[in-house]
Amino acid sequence: MDYEITVKGLVQGVGFRPFVYRLATSMGLSGDVRNSGGIVRIRLKDVSEDVLKRFIAGLRAEKPRGSSIASIETKPAEHNDAAGFFIISSDSDRQEEFPEIPADIGVCSRCRAEMKDLSNRRYGYPYISCASCGPRFSIIERLPYDRDNTTMREYDMCSQCEEDYSDETNPYATRHFAQTISCMNCGPQAILSTPEREYRGNFAVGEACRILRNGGILALKGIGGYQFVCDPEDTYAVLKLREIKGREKKPFAILFPSIAAIRRFAKVSSEEERLLKSDARPVVLLDAGGKERFSRFVCADSRSIGAMLPHTGIHEMLTAVCGPLIVTSGNISGEPLSYKDDEFFRHEYEGLEGTLYNTRKILTPLDDSVVRILGGRVRTIRYARGYVPGRLALDRPIKKPLLTMGGDLKASFAISKGKNIILSQYLGDLESYAVQESYKAALSRTLELYGFRPEAIACDKHPGYISGRLADELSKKHRIPVVGIYHHHAHVASVMAEHGLTHTIGVAMDGTGYGRDGRIWGGEIFYISGSAADRRDHIGYFKLIGGDEAAKDAKKDLQCLMYAADMDIENPLIGVALDEDINTFETSSAGRLFDIMAAALGLRSYNTYEAECAIALENAAYDALRKGLTTYALPVTSDPVEMLYYAVKARDKGIDVREIALGFHRMLSSWIIRSCSKIREEKSDNNVCLSGGCFANRVLSEMCRVGLVTKGFHVYMNENVPMNDQGIAVGQAYILSLQ
Repeated sequence: MDYEITVKGLVQGVGFRPFVYRLATSMGLSGDVRNSGGIVRIRLKDVSEDVLKRFIAGLRAEKPRGSSIASIETKPAEHNDAAGFFIISSDSDRQEEFPEIPADIGVCSRCRAEMKDLSNRRYGYPYISCASCGPRFSIIERLPYDRDNTTMREYDMCSQCEEDYSDETNPYATRHFAQTISCMNCGPQAILSTPEREYRGNFAVGEACRILRNGGILALKGIGGYQFVCDPEDTYAVLKLREIKGREKKPFAILFPSIAAIRRFAKVSSEEERLLKSDARPVVLLDAGGKERFSRFVCADSRSIGAMLPHTGIHEMLTAVCGPLIVTSGNISGEPLSYKDDEFFRHEYEGLEGTLYNTRKILTPLDDSVVRILGGRVRTIRYARGYVPGRLALDRPIKKPLLTMGGDLKASFAISKGKNIILSQYLGDLESYAVQESYKAALSRTLELYGFRPEAIACDKHPGYISGRLADELSKKHRIPVVGIYHHHAHVASVMAEHGLTHTIGVAMDGTGYGRDGRIWGGEIFYISGSAADRRDHIGYFKLIGGDEAAKDAKKDLQCLMYAADMDIENPLIGVALDEDINTFETSSAGRLFDIMAAALGLRSYNTYEAECAIALENAAYDALRKGLTTYALPVTSDPVEMLYYAVKARDKGIDVREIALGFHRMLSSWIIRSCSKIREEKSDNNVCLSGGCFANRVLSEMCRVGLVTKGFHVYMNENVPMNDQGIAVGQAYILSLQ
């Protein structure tokens, strides 16, 4: 009997058709396989039910690296007289479900070996790839995933690549039907543009290495966009790079040639090593602690090193010659990632000695993803290259196709249909007009690529958010309803979505978010049942001045709280502004409290980058733990004035500020645990979800997690979905799914 088999899941761009070919021919079967929209269809000729079962078992058991099978459906098919098994032309049949589109895949070990093999014709080819690795989402224009539907269509295969691609006498090669197949003769070529001249091919790579080894700074075109690169051990180069980016202190990520090289500078656990070597090749935040150190201007005061391994051939070649390199996004801080050649070259970055690029177009800009291990689990800090466009599978369906806009900081949007949510890549902060344009372009491209037509829109409830304004514009244009979702409810709901929860105690701790009473929330504890969130406790309100500047100027925030505590302040005009309510707002923000404590203890008084003050406070607490110092006991309270009063009193008594910093963390975690325990007494609910940017603080999150587990709670945190504002869009979608 003849059968048609439909395979759904991540089955395009991962070598699935060649795999099916190998499996079928090894079993002596006749038929064909093709891409269809975002799925794979297989036809088998004259097979028994037993053979069909063995074939399907083989699909599941032997599927290629990087693929995943969501479902396999079979049905009888019309008889096919063809003999043999073939890979045939694709069709663009659209399905009800979201198609799964592959993420960009880090260069595989086999390609790396070929690059280094003098006898291989792809020796030294910087854009090497195969059916198992290389660019995917960044270059796809439409489905199905075929060469003609990607930016690789501009490169005609040479006769040798054509033979590798189509020769059915050698179907076991890694480039049989590999859509990104190319080589030195026919694919993208390395070009180095310098003020003096232009270099091509191996000369370009060689000259780029010479520049880097001599302390120069280069721009480099990666899979998802342009990057800036320099030697992390050259202090002058690092300082010059900071000047180019307008990035005063924020730590840089480091690209290493190997795990052994990373271990010279940082501690690497087995789980962290697995992450570093994974297909996504993210930046992994590691504890510093090796025998060697980079220039002190690389990681600033951070106790972590953001480390990654090469994800493309060109990165592999540069680190093989130059050793570890700073690799950071090729844009001015606060602006979107540059990814179009003409736009990048229009900028004049003073201090760059050259740009190493290729002419292959990038369609989707993608920053590097950032992850870390926290509490024994993977926690995603930035969701981007290597993970996007992954999907979050829900236990319950979304009632109608839904677009959720996220928030204004760490902007991302999500599309949801059926039981799936697809979160977009990190796009930046919408206060920048250029980021707004990038956000709109990414949204338009996503809707077109997936053929998605939302029937409702959800956005943050903040009346001043740009993402809300964009939601209103889309609502009017497409005549569909828009729903506002409160910020901190969405934070907790993003955890609930990942873990399939319908009820929980929820703790949301961050810097800012619009609350139901019109004030700025940020230290909230809820009880959530279904789509309803009941605010049960919160950090007490305190008054600040300065609008958005309050998120940066910790010294001014400190003086505001000191004034509320009847303490003397340096600037009497602050007191006048507070009394007269001139540019003031009330907040329950945990993030601002961390800033204020850092300033009060003399650790840091201004955020030149996000959470700089809070990180200084965390580092002081961590240092106290590491050195076995005594925790200075602060009274457990939710009143910010009391917190400040007792901390300043201890400081003035000469108590070690590290002990006070540790005491603040212990006090805040104790208040959270106490409040959750009170809610449990009433609701008999052991679930607790922790979310919000403050839980990126490892000292606080571990104190809360361990303390709650000790009390018998089931503690949940974000894992694949970022705990910061990038995860808001997922929470918005999940809340509506629970209605």
